[in-house]
Amino acid sequence: MAPADAADQPTASDDHAAIKKLVSTFSPGLQADAIEAVPLGQLYEVRVGADVFYVTQDAKFMLQGDLVDIDKRANITDKKRSVGRLDILGKVNERDMIIFPAEKPLHTVTVFTDIDCGYCRKLHAEMTQYNNKGITIRYVAFPRAGEGSESYFKAVSAWCSKDRQAALTAAKAGKPISKEIADCKDPVSAELELARTFGLSGTPSLILEDGTLVPGYVPADQLFEMLEKAKREATVSGS
Repeated sequence: MAPADAADQPTASDDHAAIKKLVSTFSPGLQADAIEAVPLGQLYEVRVGADVFYVTQDAKFMLQGDLVDIDKRANITDKKRSVGRLDILGKVNERDMIIFPAEKPLHTVTVFTDIDCGYCRKLHAEMTQYNNKGITIRYVAFPRAGEGSESYFKAVSAWCSKDRQAALTAAKAGKPISKEIADCKDPVSAELELARTFGLSGTPSLILEDGTLVPGYVPADQLFEMLEKAKREATVSGS
């Protein structure tokens, strides 16, 4: 086969034109001010826990940020973060969670919660709605004020109660609770560290079944639709 004519080979000018066209699709009137090649070469993806970054083959450059598949409009990096979250959550014993199971479970959502957080209390007050939609809620403690705070000791008391569901419900209603198990080895410190590992800063923070992180309160109906959509997409990608 004869070598391609030089005139047929893509040039830097062609590359720039394609990039400018792409940038213009992000927002009407948006233009690239400068386009420059960077000496990155081949990139390797590195995952540490739930954190993902990229390193060049010669280990001279590191890139932090999201890698996006433009054609598929998919955030590749975030999908890998989700994998990391699931790996880590899979090592957490459910006995260290406070679980409110649905009678007919269809989905399970892990919620990082702070007893004194207003929207955490709103979510908990609507637990029947989540359970009626087939959503089991698994609580992980995340007292945002940190160890030694009032919220932290409330969480310890709830997790060290004989009836943890009742204690957590009372605490979220603003009622005082006491630590009932004197020698309780509570998981609150470990779960607080887990929240930091995930880079969480607010509550509630929801982890869906596919590892997706959803910050903030989500009503039961909306959460159910999100879970069903993720399930459908997983079925399509796996077929």
